[in-house]
This record gives sequence, C-alpha cells and structure tokens, in this order.
Amino acid sequence: MSDTNGYVVVFGCKRCGKCRDVCPVGAIYEENELAKIDPEKCNLCMKCIDECTNRSIIYMD
Repeated sequence: MSDTNGYVVVFGCKRCGKCRDVCPVGAIYEENELAKIDPEKCNLCMKCIDECTNRSIIYMD
C-alpha cells in the first residue's frame, strides 16, 4: 500500500504455524519457531493478521 506508513509486527507468537503459508510475498519467516515479518518484503496485504487467531500479528501506525 503506497499511501500507508505503517508496518506489521508479531508480538506474543504462540507457534501455531497458521500464518506460515498465507503470505503471498513470502514476508513471514520463522526464527526459533516464532513467526517474524520481513518489513522489506511485506506489502501490508493483512492476510497474516486475518489468519492469526491469537491476535499476535498486528498492524502499527
């Protein structure tokens, strides 16, 4: 989204893996089994936020 200055972060990942394959640009990766977001790849599509039932992936302004 070109008109947005926000970003997506992971806070309190429960290691469920539900977000693992949902990112269309491959911005989600795992580090010590915890989900992480690569801000250089993320296009703010919000699919990971919709998929995370733990509400651990959030959008920050």
